[in-house]
Amino acid sequence: MFAGLQWSAIIRGAVLDNVLTFLALVPIVLWLAGTGALSGDPESVDAAIDRVATAPEFLLCSFLIGIAITAYAGFWAARRAGAFHLRHGGWTAVASAALAVVFLLIPGASTGPSSPWWYDAVAYASMLPAGVLGGWLASRRARS
Repeated sequence: MFAGLQWSAIIRGAVLDNVLTFLALVPIVLWLAGTGALSGDPESVDAAIDRVATAPEFLLCSFLIGIAITAYAGFWAARRAGAFHLRHGGWTAVASAALAVVFLLIPGASTGPSSPWWYDAVAYASMLPAGVLGGWLASRRARS
């Protein structure tokens, strides 16, 4: 199960997944929050961002973007590894989920409203298939 894995590619893929997801979601939060997120008053900025964090539009966008980025990170890590593409993609998704949980455990990181429990469950459960899909795409590309 672990034989032949290149952990450096997996860890770099997990970091890539988390960084790209964060960078992709910031503009979406600002767009959905509207002018309230751009005002100078910190209280109105926090209120606007808190409204967006539980909005169905944001949850859908963040889910789709997160899964797409996880698939890309699995693809990227599997291509870097050059072998065992599906396993590298899958382990990249697992490492990415673990890294995301570690970030959530940092004190002060999870202030404000949280997403519904079912959303988090579906999002985390979807990460492994997305990573394996990225590894599968890398294996298809390696064959051609």
